[in-house]
Amino acid sequence: MLLARLTVTQRRDARPVFLFCGQRAITNQAATRYLARNHERLHRKHGTNSFVLLLKVVNSQAYGPDVVELVADVTRAAQTPLPSQTVSTRASHRAS
Repeated sequence: MLLARLTVTQRRDARPVFLFCGQRAITNQAATRYLARNHERLHRKHGTNSFVLLLKVVNSQAYGPDVVELVADVTRAAQTPLPSQTVSTRASHRAS
């Protein structure tokens, strides 16, 4: 599942948007609980900047949404623009 904090850097008064993206409702609930438990640590690491985390629910049938592992911090990869050639190639394939 994916947990992302998205911010607009141009506005000082902008509020962040949190995105929870999982395949099932229990994974979204697990991401919400992970954020609630780890918000101070995430704030220390990322401040008010955006971040993107890949999370894994451990044995949801036994533990429900309570046991979540951080698989990877994919913030850098998520914020890296695609090369312009790749973007234009994809756009031309869609047009065909």
